[in-house]
Amino acid sequence: VARPFSVVVAIDFGTTSSGYAFSFTEDPETIHMMRRWEGGDPGVANQKSPTCLLLTPDLRFHSFGFAARDSYHDLDPEEARHWLYFDKFKMKIHSTSDLTMETELESVSGRRVWAIEVFAHALRFFREHALKEVKDQSFSVLEGNEVRWVITVPAVWRQPAKQFMREAAYLAGLVTPDSPEQLLIALEPEAASIYCRKLRLHQVIDLSQPLVTNGLDVDGSRPFDSSDRYIVADCGGGTVDLTVHQIEQPQGSLKELYKASGGPYGAVGVDLAFEAMLCQIFGADFIESFKAKRPAAWVDLTIAFEARKRTAAPGRANSLNISLPFSFIDFYKRHRGQSVETALRKSNMNFIKWSSQGMLRLSAEAMNELFQPTINNIIKHIDLLESGAVAASAGDNDKGSVFERREIRTTMQFGDTEIKVTAVDVATGQLVRASIDFLSN
Repeated sequence: VARPFSVVVAIDFGTTSSGYAFSFTEDPETIHMMRRWEGGDPGVANQKSPTCLLLTPDLRFHSFGFAARDSYHDLDPEEARHWLYFDKFKMKIHSTSDLTMETELESVSGRRVWAIEVFAHALRFFREHALKEVKDQSFSVLEGNEVRWVITVPAVWRQPAKQFMREAAYLAGLVTPDSPEQLLIALEPEAASIYCRKLRLHQVIDLSQPLVTNGLDVDGSRPFDSSDRYIVADCGGGTVDLTVHQIEQPQGSLKELYKASGGPYGAVGVDLAFEAMLCQIFGADFIESFKAKRPAAWVDLTIAFEARKRTAAPGRANSLNISLPFSFIDFYKRHRGQSVETALRKSNMNFIKWSSQGMLRLSAEAMNELFQPTINNIIKHIDLLESGAVAASAGDNDKGSVFERREIRTTMQFGDTEIKVTAVDVATGQLVRASIDFLSN
């Protein structure tokens, strides 16, 4: 018999931002979002916290989120070199091919620590905050085993990365290895798809466009039904995940038309393009040196860019100002013996100017250029997915089809050291070669 949980707490552990929500099982439709955070950037609505962690020089937890960012900013530059500040560290799990419990993460200041410890610190922080908030809203005393935890992960993560997140949750004390069912590792786009299932059509379709399907007007007030197939594109900080689903009636469950896919096409790509642009103007050796010698100032610069990045829009015509920290201007003068303004002039980048107020002025074209590689990757992947999903769901064997539909029945015999796989084509009864991938979802 499944253990009756009283509350479900879900943590959205993101590359750039993280948060949580919870609901009590007696009233599952009422979702409680986490309280708004103290601090934050002026003019930016923050329902989530930045995924930033600060550890003391002796590797003890100091702070997370805005508190970590602000505390690191306030440290003396020399002192900051001994502290460990981590941000956007989730992508390391995606990019590491030989992920283990001994995999290390490098802090902004260059010091290294086990990745599992960094993730556990972050999850432990959310555990304490979430439980406090749950207890404030609960009329009864909650036992630890009454809470079901959910952690969302990208669909493109391989099995070792998902297991790594589970091990980090054990280390953080969310659940114990004896009760693995108390922790659910959920795919981010599938969670989004379940949310979409609750919506009505007009909430997901741009109503400025006439709704026409096969020549017929569409009723936007109706809920999704079994004729609706949809792609959920979950565009996050680190990854973009895509799922193709159809609602099955009458039970309302989701049918996966095409396996979840995606890639590292998140907003971090725009940040990397900005860093590459700075390297082009000021030299990659200088940027690396500045990051190592003035790590807190580098974080300030990335925060300044993030704030301007959020105001960028395709139709925007005017330039965007990005403040360069004084220490950047001063460090460059000492390092190169010339001013930042001179470097900009010599770079021949016409769409980036120097403002007398100590700011980089990026034209609208320059900002669009930073976005373009990431946007192109997303569009390319959606185009591939649409053509593949349409062909797969059509179920025909036309020559123009991208995929040929075949039903293969496999049997597996599990030995002590290896698995023997036999595969038969159902239509022909012939044995076929089959490749079984145990690491994908």
